[in-house]
Amino acid sequence: MKPALAEAIVGFLSFSGEACNRVSQLSKFSERDWDRTLGWLDDTGLALYFLQKLKDTDVANAVPALVLSGLEKRLTANQERVAHMARQFEFLNARFRDRGVRYAVVKGLSLVPQYCPDANLRHQGDFDYLIDDQSQPTAQRVLEETGYLMKLSISDKEFVFVMPEMVKPQLGDDQYQAQAPYAVELHLDIWDSDLHKVPVPWPLPHLDNAKIRQWHELTFPVLPDEDAFLVQVLHACNHLFTYWIRISWLWEIGYFLTRSADDALFWNGIEQRVQGSTVLQEFVVVVIELVAKLFGAPIPPTVRAWGESIRPPSRVWIDNYAHQWVFGEVPGYQFRLFPRAKLVLFLQQQYVGDASAQKLFARSRLLPPSQILHRGQSTNGDPSKVLRTGWRKRRRLLRRTLFHALSGFRYLCEIPRWRWLNRGKIASASLGT
Repeated sequence: MKPALAEAIVGFLSFSGEACNRVSQLSKFSERDWDRTLGWLDDTGLALYFLQKLKDTDVANAVPALVLSGLEKRLTANQERVAHMARQFEFLNARFRDRGVRYAVVKGLSLVPQYCPDANLRHQGDFDYLIDDQSQPTAQRVLEETGYLMKLSISDKEFVFVMPEMVKPQLGDDQYQAQAPYAVELHLDIWDSDLHKVPVPWPLPHLDNAKIRQWHELTFPVLPDEDAFLVQVLHACNHLFTYWIRISWLWEIGYFLTRSADDALFWNGIEQRVQGSTVLQEFVVVVIELVAKLFGAPIPPTVRAWGESIRPPSRVWIDNYAHQWVFGEVPGYQFRLFPRAKLVLFLQQQYVGDASAQKLFARSRLLPPSQILHRGQSTNGDPSKVLRTGWRKRRRLLRRTLFHALSGFRYLCEIPRWRWLNRGKIASASLGT
């Protein structure tokens, strides 16, 4: 991507009055710059939100005609995809209801219209269901009877199912096609403390409190608004701590904040839910302040007050790393020398435990898992393996190995600066500034 153009696009999508000032910046970039950045728009989920903003502000001529045409084609394809997935969604919901599965829909269509103004502008890659433990075996049988296969998961809180003919990943503009792959995810919990090594004491939303949401002719159960918001926060943190995040998810939270930041009743409900969980409270601060930095979204008074007492290293990360980290490379899609992805470890380790536990945690996250290293080295001494079936999969594993090694090296090189920034923060706090 072209970094300056990516920054200009995000600025143009801002909810503040400064967005209009970015139009002139957009027109300065060449068609080649735009061509290099289209893939980034797809990967970040911003492509169609960007197209709609161009139309709403009547400045479509700020981008090259070929780029605008490409975005329009994506929109047309995604409209067909949304209609196709809505039919699949209705079918699955009916099967779950008939078999007595207790569930609530999270993410996806449950975000319309509070977080997403139009489902056709949002690329959806999966269906997400929060279910209870008792319903998990039945829900799994329903999916397997329908033809889905369960993928290997690294978590016992999440079960991912795909159709066998849809296992090939789709990138770029192919992802908007109606027949492009999607998954069905069953969640027993919203946050996996074992996976992230960060306990978040928050009682799981009770499915008995689910309410009915309607989208066009479809009806389905969703969580109460306060719980749905905290799900969005934890979803964002989950991806922060696994080294990448779709910027569109942050834009959607910003869209929600522009309509709810002054809703005292709502934020009182949030305050009640996070009471006693300093970690969750700080996660809310991290995510909302990141959204505010990127898109100029308002920070609710309650969250602003929480931010004043956030632990100093987390404040250092928000102020000095958050913005550049978000514009980092998406690990699974492309290779970059010394990617910034693992700089988020400076934030994550603040919630792991004491200083000793933090050091052990960071050390464990610096290198790729041993099984990836083993597979990545499996071509040693036999170059002819590149011609064999399955080489592409091994090549992806090798790229992941390189990603872990190079991003880990970048983290190690950043440690002196991180320590210097934290010393400065502590010194400022001791002087009362």
